[in-house]
Amino acid sequence: KNSAKIFENYLYKIFKENNSNWEQESLKNITLKIGSGATPKGGKDAYKKEGISLIRSMNVRDLFFKEKDLAKIDISQADKLANVKVQNNDILLNITGASVARCCMVNNKFLPARVNQHVSIIRIKDKVLNPKFLMYGLVSKPYKDELLQVGESNGATRQAITKKQIEEFQFKYPK
Repeated sequence: KNSAKIFENYLYKIFKENNSNWEQESLKNITLKIGSGATPKGGKDAYKKEGISLIRSMNVRDLFFKEKDLAKIDISQADKLANVKVQNNDILLNITGASVARCCMVNNKFLPARVNQHVSIIRIKDKVLNPKFLMYGLVSKPYKDELLQVGESNGATRQAITKKQIEEFQFKYPK
């Protein structure tokens, strides 16, 4: 617990206090892709024992990917979700429910993969910013609080962050 608190304080200092001369951009301007997927027809009954990984919100934790209960789909199901194919260095952000704003990167051993409708892929443009830097930023207290506020501002009974809100989300990073 103490080391987690030290790490949290360290991230806070980086992303809140020491960034006065950094660039600020909307995520739309520094990304190649922002998007979420869908659940294959049939829900859990459509999942397979082997196949392409289907990443759901339960797999996305802050700073780590949880393999337990990772769903699998077959190639024909995956083809229907080709527009949400996860690539190396993609950032995964939970966008609905109680786990909204949790963020991680997936280990390559789980690729190929797709995401369902509760998870958004954020793919950074090459040479703009290190994807891990953005991931650490999004889980830091200043940005996490801002994302949680965005998630609550929709007025719905369930927390949610829309694609447009992610695109417009302002992020600071070193020049």
